[in-house]
Amino acid sequence: MTKAEVAILAAEDPAEYIDASLRSRLSPKDKAKLARLWMNRTGYTREEILYARNRHPYWRREKMEGSAARTRERLAAHDYSKGKPVRWTRRRIEAYLDYDLLLKDGGYEKKDWEVARHFGTSIPSIQYMRRKIRKARALLAGRIVREKLIDYLLCAESVLSQGALAAQRAAAAKKTAAAERKNAPSRA
Repeated sequence: MTKAEVAILAAEDPAEYIDASLRSRLSPKDKAKLARLWMNRTGYTREEILYARNRHPYWRREKMEGSAARTRERLAAHDYSKGKPVRWTRRRIEAYLDYDLLLKDGGYEKKDWEVARHFGTSIPSIQYMRRKIRKARALLAGRIVREKLIDYLLCAESVLSQGALAAQRAAAAKKTAAAERKNAPSRA
């Protein structure tokens, strides 16, 4: 056995294993064989190795390289708004809540670009709505009534950040303004 192989097999935990593996000049095939031996010897799993790998500074740098360009490309590729601003009306928010379902593990049933395509908007717009929903649900704290949730979602994200009282005032002001517009004499 070479010195590098011994160092890999002597690792105590996944973080040490990743360090030793990176320092070695072994081929990927040899590293795969050693990984199986090391996992059998230590009892660690592949997931634990991947977890340690994703936190290692070298792999973080590798993953981050070019990420800004990849993000710009992704946003440009999935901009379905055609350059027009999208208004989030009560009806549109109701449809959004029915379409973009939250899973029990906190994830979403659909990808952000799929939702953007469905609503003819952009990924940042969908991410904005998802943030607002999280904030509104936190403010409603377990007593979520759909109508009240929609009222909160009609408010700006900055209003939701100010707390439940600010959101309630803004929602009430919007309802009052809408009622006044509805009752105002028409200009014919």
